[in-house]
Amino acid sequence: MSNRPWSPNPRDSKSGSLAALTHHLPVTLFLIVISAVVAALTQFGGSPDKADGLFMASQQSFANFESLRTKYQETLEEFGFVPAEDRYERSADKGPLTPEQTSELKEMDKELSLARERLHDPLADIKRGQVWRLVTPIVLHFGIMHLVFNMMWLWQFGLVLEMRFGWRRFLELVVVVAALSNLAQGLWSGSNFGGMSGVNYGLFGFLLLRGKLHPNPEFTINPNTVAFMLIWLVVCFTGLVGHVANATHLVGFLVGGTIGAANAVQAGGWQILKRRQHFRAAMATSAHNLHLCATCGKTERSSPNLDFFVSQHDHQEYCSEHLPENRGSTSDTRPKT
Repeated sequence: MSNRPWSPNPRDSKSGSLAALTHHLPVTLFLIVISAVVAALTQFGGSPDKADGLFMASQQSFANFESLRTKYQETLEEFGFVPAEDRYERSADKGPLTPEQTSELKEMDKELSLARERLHDPLADIKRGQVWRLVTPIVLHFGIMHLVFNMMWLWQFGLVLEMRFGWRRFLELVVVVAALSNLAQGLWSGSNFGGMSGVNYGLFGFLLLRGKLHPNPEFTINPNTVAFMLIWLVVCFTGLVGHVANATHLVGFLVGGTIGAANAVQAGGWQILKRRQHFRAAMATSAHNLHLCATCGKTERSSPNLDFFVSQHDHQEYCSEHLPENRGSTSDTRPKT
C-alpha cells in the first residue's frame, strides 16, 4: 500500500452526511450492507442453501455424495452385482455387462469420485474456477451478535484505513487478507465457516504494526482495544468460546501485520526508529543533561517522570514541580521523538 494525501474525516460536521460517508468509505459501507443483507436472506445461517455459492466449497457436497452413492449401489444390484464385504461382485449366473451398462457404470463412478473429492477437499470448487469462494465467506454470519460485533470492528478499523489510503488500496488489503485467512481456515477445518473476523484482525494487525514502526496519530489504536484483540485471539484458541475460525484470526493478523510493517518501512518508518534509537543511546551516554530545573536542580536523569518548561519571563528552565507563579508564560520543551 502507498501513502495518500490526508482526506476529510467523515465524522467531521461538514462531511458527516450519508453522501459524504458513501464517497469516502465505499468499501467499508458496502461490506457492512452486503453482510447484513446476506445474514437476512440466510436467516443468519439457518438456510445455508441460500448462500451455498458464498462458502469456500458447496455445502451440498455431503448430500450429493450420499445420493449418488445410494443410486450407484442400486444400479449395481440392478445389473446383477451383490454386496461382498467392502465391495460388490458380479453374480456367477449373470452374463457379461452390455456396452450400455458398462458406460452407465463408468459415468456414475466418475460422478461419485468427483462428489467424494468435493466432500474431502475444501478447495475442490475453487480449483474448478470458482475463485470468488476464497473471499466471499467474509460476508457470511451465523448470529446477530456475530454480525454486530464484526461490523463494529470493521467500521472502527476500516474508517481509518480507507480514509487514509483510499478505497482501491483498502480493497486490495481486504481481498488479500480475506483470501489468505480463508484459505488457511479451509485447509485447517474444512469449508463450513464464515465471518468478517479474519479481515478485522488483518486490519487490526496493519494498524498496530504500521503505528509501531512509523508513529503517526492517524494509526494510533486505543491500548484497551489492543489488549482486547490480543487476549480474544488467545482465548479463542483455548476452545472456551465454542467453534471459532481461529486460523482466519491468526493468519489474518499475521498477513495484515506484515503488510502494515512493509508499508511503514516504505514510508520511512525504519529511519524514524533508527533516529529514535540513536537519540536514546546518545542520551544514555551523554555527560550533559538536556534539562535542568533552575529551582531544585533536578534533571531528566534524576527525575525521568518530570516535565520541564522554559519561562518566557526569565528564560530559565523549571521542572513541573517548581513552575513560576505566572504559568502561562512557560513553554513546553520536551523532546518530540
